[in-house]
Amino acid sequence: MALLRPRSQPASLPGTVGGVAAPGAQTASGLAVESSELSRAARTLLVRSQREVTGAFVGGYQSAFRGVGIEFEESRPYVPGDDVRFLDASVMARTGMPYVKRFREERNQTVHLVIDVSGSMAFGSTGRSKGLLAAHTAALISVAALRAGDRVGLWTFDDGIRDELPPARGGRQARKILERLVAAPAQLGGQTGLADSLARVRSAARRRGLVFVLSDFRDEHFFAPATEGESSPRTEWIALARRHDLSAILIHDPREDVLPRSGTIRIADPERPGRTQFLATGRQKVRRRYRAASEVRRRALVRRLRGDGASVLTLRTDREPLRGLVRFFAERSATGGRGRR
Repeated sequence: MALLRPRSQPASLPGTVGGVAAPGAQTASGLAVESSELSRAARTLLVRSQREVTGAFVGGYQSAFRGVGIEFEESRPYVPGDDVRFLDASVMARTGMPYVKRFREERNQTVHLVIDVSGSMAFGSTGRSKGLLAAHTAALISVAALRAGDRVGLWTFDDGIRDELPPARGGRQARKILERLVAAPAQLGGQTGLADSLARVRSAARRRGLVFVLSDFRDEHFFAPATEGESSPRTEWIALARRHDLSAILIHDPREDVLPRSGTIRIADPERPGRTQFLATGRQKVRRRYRAASEVRRRALVRRLRGDGASVLTLRTDREPLRGLVRFFAERSATGGRGRR
């Protein structure tokens, strides 16, 4: 992140970026992003994710996002306390002993990770950008989903889909996903265009599945009214929520809430080059109005996302994502589907 500077130098503010990470920038695994080191960095991220994704974490994920049915697993001898409704009559007839049927959840889920790699995701005031937090979070979800037996696919987008990895299972898919997650934070740039990106995901993901959208949602058109017959971020978001189990993971930096007292500074919009203005942060009134406007926008965004049918989780760049995901899974399990963070 570029620090806020006096008006003699441009600076990055919330929703802006101090510069796109170049080769050698830090990744979600803490390694440098060089093309020759992507595989090594991906392995490191895989090891870290596997260490963090414990059996309890996978269990929380499975409880929060249940499979689409149950299937017979085996028959075993009856023990006192077993539900007599599951007595296996055919085995009992052959053996003369009581047996009960055991079933397991059928994990036939398809998970789509949709990650924002636009310019605003390069902002970070705590040593970790929003793009790095999104990559780390996506790695945790993908490892948990793959361990649970689900298929996982990956999409990255700015003003359109930039990269696509079709859903699959297994260790090879895990390595492919993590390699792309490691590379993504070094390529942040462009405008946020939710409408075209969500439309592409919806068109490709025809069967009902789980969709996680990791973004700061800084699309200036998102609050435009949904209109019949026209593609807009809102109409595509609603359509995606109707077809899939949709979760919005709102990536947030604490500097987006509060301005430092740094005199007059010049701010720039990373997604629209040439758009700059001066802001008098030395004035308490300016800082107070900025904080109030930031809070109003964030509350309105969460309300809109949830009202349109999505579960919502807010993650901050100054906190590890693991604990937030654990709470999110627990809330979804308790409420039968919709998280409330």
